[in-house]
Amino acid sequence: MIENTTASMRNGVTSVAFLASALITGGNDAFIGDQEKAGKQQLLNSDRLPAEMDEGRAAFEAVGFTFGEPDPADPLFLPATLPTGWTRQAGDHDMWSYVIDEQGRRRVAVFYKAAFYDRSAFMRLVSVTSYVWDHVHAGAPLITDDTWSTSAAIADACRVAVRNAQDHIDTWTEHDKPEYVAKYTAERDQYAAILTQHDTTQEQQ
Repeated sequence: MIENTTASMRNGVTSVAFLASALITGGNDAFIGDQEKAGKQQLLNSDRLPAEMDEGRAAFEAVGFTFGEPDPADPLFLPATLPTGWTRQAGDHDMWSYVIDEQGRRRVAVFYKAAFYDRSAFMRLVSVTSYVWDHVHAGAPLITDDTWSTSAAIADACRVAVRNAQDHIDTWTEHDKPEYVAKYTAERDQYAAILTQHDTTQEQQ
């Protein structure tokens, strides 16, 4: 069960604990931090996902999600069944978790801020561009398939990234900032190397 922290505070369920924490610690940061940690864990252990979906419900259903209707007692969430083989994964941040596919790739990013004063939740599909970014910047494995992270999709993402990195290189060169030029040159070269591996258009020429 995911606690509706806003309702609990209004009903007085947690207000006493909140005031006690503020008196003991001289602030409320610890209480709110614990509330957000607990909310993330409750979401991970539930059969719920956010009702707000950046790309719209149909986009999630297209990859295999099924949904019920939002909970009347807490319309922030709705019942959800994941695609076959997909599972939930905790993120490093208290407000983020993920849905990973059968190959361990992050396919959905889920945001939930459980703090009673600003409670909110949404989720978005992970793009191939973000997937490749995680590979370059965080060392995540880069796995291709025939439906999502195809070689063509990876190559397209890398072309854009190479152009963006070159724009940064040009900008920082004009401003005489060699440390940033070096940073974006290394990034450009990493994307260019991946592009070379996955650029199927060259094979057709």
